[in-house]
Amino acid sequence: MLCYTQPVSFGCRGAAVRIALLRVMVCVFAVFAVIATPVRPAQAADLKMSLVELARILTATLNNPKVRLHNFPGGFLDITPGSSLGIGNQTVPLTVPVRTFDIAGGQYAFYVNELNSQSVTITAGPSVLRITVTFESEEPELLGRCLSGICAPNSSLPQIEWVAPSVTIDLTPVWVNGNLALDAKRVEVGGSFMPQCESGGFFTGSLCRLVLPQARKVTNNLKTDLAAELKTLINGAQTQAQIASSLRPYLKFGPVGEVRFSKITVDSQNLTLSFCLACQAQ
Repeated sequence: MLCYTQPVSFGCRGAAVRIALLRVMVCVFAVFAVIATPVRPAQAADLKMSLVELARILTATLNNPKVRLHNFPGGFLDITPGSSLGIGNQTVPLTVPVRTFDIAGGQYAFYVNELNSQSVTITAGPSVLRITVTFESEEPELLGRCLSGICAPNSSLPQIEWVAPSVTIDLTPVWVNGNLALDAKRVEVGGSFMPQCESGGFFTGSLCRLVLPQARKVTNNLKTDLAAELKTLINGAQTQAQIASSLRPYLKFGPVGEVRFSKITVDSQNLTLSFCLACQAQ
């Protein structure tokens, strides 16, 4: 701002001095007015992305995620890998709960045997990203074993086939420690279990039929238990960090590079990221 204080002569020295003082006062008031003017905070820039596009990005970045279900106890030298969830270049151990039951003086349990994902698809749903996992199912997937007590032969226990096994996971974009991540809102384990007794003698056949109701109960609990374990694992710090790391390269803007954002909002079809550009200097 320019302030001129040189007096203008009108033939009267006193008048010129008063005019000069008046101009100085006007200049001072103007300076204070500029200083007192409130500075508007920098508004965030928004990036809008469709959930369909985010599903494509996730498909590419997670690099064909894999799910393996296996908790069948092996021998002393058994090195068969257990249950796990593979995301990107990282494999996270997964716990498949085991429920036991007592019958005819013995304690028994059923275990998942060598069940591996066959296909994984990621699609956009209303306000979510949906991961659908299907599994191979060629042999009996659940095998029974006696743990203690009076044990009957393994051949007298039902064999359980898991027909059309699947897992459906609904993910919602969330803000975790300044990063975009995906929170598991719903996990559903699908398919149906078919316990069957093989033909055998009177004793083995009778025991198998006696175990059948318990086998059905255990398999129904398996779906609920496995869904809860998967949800906990996906929402855990290790998996969330892996997802955030996979998505971070897609949140760069030319020479600015990675930018920080203050919040995210999701509607039925789109994700909106509100970036705080002023935060880059903080």
